[in-house]
Amino acid sequence: MPAGQAHTTWFPELKLLLKNKWQTDLTIKDHLKLLTDLNDKLTQIRTEGNMQPAMMWCPKCKERHRSKFTEISITAMYFALKRFEICTENEFNELRKKWKLYSANNNLDIYGKTMDTTDIEHSTKA
Repeated sequence: MPAGQAHTTWFPELKLLLKNKWQTDLTIKDHLKLLTDLNDKLTQIRTEGNMQPAMMWCPKCKERHRSKFTEISITAMYFALKRFEICTENEFNELRKKWKLYSANNNLDIYGKTMDTTDIEHSTKA
């Protein structure tokens, strides 16, 4: 595996999947389905490439452990649409506005998962 590839998120296969499945008239629920498809493909790429997450130092147990791979968030997907010129700046801004409203109304985190009320309490105390 080339150096740094284990930390890559937007592999060519993911860019192609995003480009082929993206349509401007998709609903937020469709966005979440596409996000699931992207994360499934990313997991497949990492598994087939035998990629391992980076090592990290745990200050509590004073040992090195493997960290966890991160998933693609809905906002990361929107930024990728803009970055790879699949949507315009105006479409990007509209997507972010709609997501902010939808996620607040449905109590969703940036990965499209329902937030636990304890998550909300912790984030408001910080």
